[in-house]
Amino acid sequence: MMSSVGMSMGSSGIRAVRTSDGQEFSVEWFPFAGPVPDAEDVAHAIRTIVDRPDAPHSLGVAFPDPDHSAKLKTALVEEYVSEVHIISEIAGTIEKLRTDPDFAYRTVAIYDLGASGLEMTIADVESGTIYAATRLRDFSGAHIDDTVRDHLLTLDILAVPRTSEEENSLLDFSREIKEALSTHQATQTSDGRFRLMDRRMFELQIIRSAERSAIALRDLAEMSEIPPEVVVTIGGGAHIPLIEEVLQRYLGIPVFAPPDPEFIAAQGAALYASRVDGTRPVAPATSRRSAKTMLTPLLRFGLPSIVALGFLSWILWPSPPPDHSVTGTPDTSVEDAVTVGTSASTTRATSSTSSPAADTPPPAPPPPTPPPALDGKVAGDSGGYSSGGYSSGGYSPRGDIAPAAPPPPPPPPPPAFNLPRIDVPQIQLPHIQLPPPPRLPFS
Repeated sequence: MMSSVGMSMGSSGIRAVRTSDGQEFSVEWFPFAGPVPDAEDVAHAIRTIVDRPDAPHSLGVAFPDPDHSAKLKTALVEEYVSEVHIISEIAGTIEKLRTDPDFAYRTVAIYDLGASGLEMTIADVESGTIYAATRLRDFSGAHIDDTVRDHLLTLDILAVPRTSEEENSLLDFSREIKEALSTHQATQTSDGRFRLMDRRMFELQIIRSAERSAIALRDLAEMSEIPPEVVVTIGGGAHIPLIEEVLQRYLGIPVFAPPDPEFIAAQGAALYASRVDGTRPVAPATSRRSAKTMLTPLLRFGLPSIVALGFLSWILWPSPPPDHSVTGTPDTSVEDAVTVGTSASTTRATSSTSSPAADTPPPAPPPPTPPPALDGKVAGDSGGYSSGGYSSGGYSPRGDIAPAAPPPPPPPPPPAFNLPRIDVPQIQLPHIQLPPPPRLPFS
């Protein structure tokens, strides 16, 4: 079965998922330099995937914004990579929800809490129509990490970071605590001496921001043309149990959380690429021949050479006799009913039909004309012919065939052109008298 790979960007790396059946997905991470992956990082990861022996048949990328899409297309050209389907993250999410057999809703409110912000969208899953959308930057995964960091610094058990490396390490540690509180009630140091943060304290730190986001989503749903039937939580923030509780309390509709909410956009990109490549029409092989290919013999050898080759093939492989068809059976065409003396042009005109000779009556014979006499004898009395045909018996004329017509007269001679006579004048050269030679003295 054909495999497909979908990719999306996150704070912890570039996410890549692979599937062959559209149901099971394998995950792979690609690191990048910097806080946010740029287009060059994504293009390099795609180049790595397509260069492998198990390169996928289809590849899709879910981008966060249109500006990133334009930069990614330029980076792919520099990496000499083509046939990559680039869609938005919301389009990838809708594609995944449309193919999910456990999802039975049509109008949805998508709550995407990522590292850089909160995306809220009201959309129709079947048609892909976007009714309303907005983005909040004051509530995000990075905002929650800063809240946990500030709480840890109040415990007086951690040193205040002085360098950027120490600050990044503290933020990574805060993110680990946030993720651990999604499944545990409390966190502590490895030796168990200090209690770092419990879930109740964590929820008190973020509940005001979560409630403001729920109110904003409710206002967005009221502004849309069709009210949503369900809230779909995706992104890394969807793992926080408080988010689901607050959304259900403020909107009063069910909340659906996919098993892997941070991978849903990449999964949708893989499914979209597989669907588009699977329905792409294939041009017939005959349509790929160009005019230059068909004219190559004429351009290479020239028209006289083509005519000479055709004449040579006619000599070496002559056509079958006219009295037999292609299958080898006797050909009963109208050509059998014409007279023996029919000209070549008449024969070609009558042989174009395929009706049998029995359906066409033979033409009426012309009135007989006496042959010319030579030295008191008739031409038929010279002994070369008899009434039964050739004297050698090689041919016996049929009774329904008319006698041969007289041969056509010879063509007239070409016209003679009387050119005027041109007299060339004669030139008389003058006669020069040479003096006698001198006499030489002799001793």
